[in-house]
Amino acid sequence: MNGSGGFHWLFWMAVVVTVGATSGVITSAVVASRAITTKFEMPIRQEQALQVTGSARKRIRSDLAVWEINVSGEGRDLATAYKVVKDGCDRIAAFLDAQKFTPAETAAGAIATETHYKFETLGWPPTQQRVQTEQIESYTLRRTYTITTSRVDDVAKPASEITELIKEGVKVVSSPPNYYYTQIGELKVEMLGEASKDARSRADQIVNNAGCTIAEVRHARMGVLQITKPNSTDVSSSGIYDTTTIEKDVAAVVGLTLGLR
Repeated sequence: MNGSGGFHWLFWMAVVVTVGATSGVITSAVVASRAITTKFEMPIRQEQALQVTGSARKRIRSDLAVWEINVSGEGRDLATAYKVVKDGCDRIAAFLDAQKFTPAETAAGAIATETHYKFETLGWPPTQQRVQTEQIESYTLRRTYTITTSRVDDVAKPASEITELIKEGVKVVSSPPNYYYTQIGELKVEMLGEASKDARSRADQIVNNAGCTIAEVRHARMGVLQITKPNSTDVSSSGIYDTTTIEKDVAAVVGLTLGLR
C-alpha cells in the first residue's frame, strides 16, 4: 500500500470510529433519558391515590345478662362456718326462686375455704412485728352464684334487692349485672360492610368533583369495633366492649386506599 492509499485508509477508519462513538453516545443518552423519564413518572403514578375513611354506627340491644352473687359464712370451726354459709345459701336460693330464675339459669359454684391464723406481736417498739402463728383463729366459707339469662330486663331489680337479706344476717354481696350481645361475629361483618360502603361513597363524591375515576382498591384497613354506652364518644385502639348497659352503640371504621386514573 502506497502512502496516498494508506492515508485514505486511515482517514476512513477514523471517520468510522468517530461515527461509532457518536452513535454510542446518542444511544446512551436515549437510554438515560428513558430511565430518567421512568424514574420521575413512577412517583407520579404512586401519588395518584386517594385515602378515605368510612364509618358506620348502630344501636343494639343485649340478649344475655350475667349476674354474680357471693355469700359467705364465718366460724371458729369449719362446722360452724358451714352452717352459717349453708343458711345463707338456702335463703339466696329461695330469693332466686321467688324471682322466677330457673335451675338452668342458676349455677352454684363450689364452696371455697379460707383459713385465718392468729398473729402475735414480737419485739419492742419501734421494731415490733406481727408474726403469723400456726394456731387457727377462724374459717370463712364462700360460695358464688352465677345467674345467666336471656331475660335481660329481669335482672337489675333483683340485683338491687337481694342485699336486703343482710338484714336477716346473710352475708351477701351482689355484683352489678353484665349485659352482652351474643351475635358479635355477624354484627362485625355487617358493620364493616356498612363502613366500607360509606368509605366508597365518600371516595366517589371526591373523584367525581375532581374529574378522575377510581382504578382499583389498593389497600383496606379495618378498625376494631367500639361497643359503648348509648351516645358515648369513647374510643380505644384495642376496642371497647361496655357491659354495663342493655342498650349499646356499635361503631366501626374502615380506611381505604384507592388508585386513581
